[in-house]
Amino acid sequence: MCLNSYGQVKPAQVQLQKLQQRNFYRKTLQVDSAKAEQVAQVQDNYKQALKAIIADTSLNETARRARIEVAIAGKNQRLKQLLNPAQQARIIPTTELSPSPVEKKP
Repeated sequence: MCLNSYGQVKPAQVQLQKLQQRNFYRKTLQVDSAKAEQVAQVQDNYKQALKAIIADTSLNETARRARIEVAIAGKNQRLKQLLNPAQQARIIPTTELSPSPVEKKP
């Protein structure tokens, strides 16, 4: 008997994804495994924060955008502490380099 559970990720798959992500950052940024792990952790924390913001149905669009901008700024600040400017340029999207002003509606 064989059962498939498509909605669930197995622990081995999670470990493999983390290893692949760390190797990607290690190669892309040309850093050691420890620093690549730190960068991966910053990115994972950011993704979790975005999921929480998006899932929060009590927020209106303006509040959601403001919280997303705060999450982006926090992620970028942590990456700036870990990486030199050339490495930052490789990993931080240009759209996230300077926060866009929140649109004000009349």
